[in-house]
Amino acid sequence: MKKALILVLLIAMVAPIFADDALVMPAGVIRVYATGAYATINKAYDSDSKAQDTNKVTIGNIGAAAEFGINDWITAAAQWAPGYNVSSSIDKAPKATLADSADVFLGAKVQIIGPKAPVQNDMMRFAVAAGIKVPTSKPDWKTEFTNQQAGKDFLAAPADNQVLGLGGRGYFDYIISDKIFLNIYSEFIAYPAAVDVKDTSTTGFGTVAGTQLATSDPTYNPSLKYGYDLTLEFEPHFTTMIADGLEFGAGLPFTYKLNPGLTVSGDKYNAITAANNFAVDASNSLTVGPNVSLFFQKTFLPIEAKLGYTLPLAGKNSQATSIITLQVKFYAKFY
Repeated sequence: MKKALILVLLIAMVAPIFADDALVMPAGVIRVYATGAYATINKAYDSDSKAQDTNKVTIGNIGAAAEFGINDWITAAAQWAPGYNVSSSIDKAPKATLADSADVFLGAKVQIIGPKAPVQNDMMRFAVAAGIKVPTSKPDWKTEFTNQQAGKDFLAAPADNQVLGLGGRGYFDYIISDKIFLNIYSEFIAYPAAVDVKDTSTTGFGTVAGTQLATSDPTYNPSLKYGYDLTLEFEPHFTTMIADGLEFGAGLPFTYKLNPGLTVSGDKYNAITAANNFAVDASNSLTVGPNVSLFFQKTFLPIEAKLGYTLPLAGKNSQATSIITLQVKFYAKFY
């Protein structure tokens, strides 16, 4: 029997925010990001990987990040993008909002192979990064449920997992020419701790948004373990100078994301699953994200603007999310 779609409102925006190549910042150079994204969802992939119509959801998101070159082969980073959902709408739920903050990634990227890396090579680059995801939001779900029952605006779902994540990233570039290189990127984030989602009747783990996990009792107090998130990506890159101090760039990343499924534990009997503790099926998604950029290298502060569009291709137990992303990067050198 097909299992009901779940997590329809748990938005994880997969915008092409950061460069997933093996490049690092030069020593003493800081790069500051300002990002904006607009996401649209009107379909979701079921457990048979078939796209099903859903209520239309739109989200406007802003974020920021900073990266700093400690030396020519180590870059420190703080990334909050997706950042905060500043606007949202959900068809047939006019009082529901998604105004919430995503988690922040803190880490360092080390280039092991490259022109100025410990292993010098002009034809390929290899880098690894380690970091943590730090929760920035902890909604009071009991209050949100009370607001919903009273006909007031309420938060329908969190923007992120709201639990500490630990993991790493890997980057490999093969340089074909001075204008073209191919990139392979991977990310693994584990969530060892459970997050308490007490009184979450508005999120899909109670009586309103969900079916598979729902009970008729709004005091159902589950806790969740997210397992891990795995991302694999392949992207060809192209750059060329089109005028003095003006560089044009383009990329076409194909991105695969996998989550092995949630483990849900509760203190009340769940009539649908006939258990207090149960697992939610794995989810995955495949997207393509064409992007173009202009890099103004001779302005007072070098500025790069990048426009991208993420198009869903396939998935399972996941949303078919389309995203338009605008990213502006500012560069400055300290030493």
